[in-house]
Amino acid sequence: MSDAKTMNATTPSQEAVATLNQRFDFASYAETRQFLDQLADLSKREDYYPNINFGKTYANVSIDSEGQAVLRERNSGFIGEMRALVASASV
Repeated sequence: MSDAKTMNATTPSQEAVATLNQRFDFASYAETRQFLDQLADLSKREDYYPNINFGKTYANVSIDSEGQAVLRERNSGFIGEMRALVASASV
């Protein structure tokens, strides 16, 4: 029983990372669609697929702590590149 507790305990070198929830707002459906298409291309290139919810003029992207750990292990610039897509979608 104590072994199970030890295996599940967080060590000092492990940090609990909160889920990244980012909302991106756009002026039109066309801008939203452009962002989503570019995000799909980025996801294919990085082989990482975050949770995405969207409407006509917005997109919500969530990356949980496990996903963030995967991206850190890869030294991925996924989050920064995702944020940069917003500027290119706002034509």
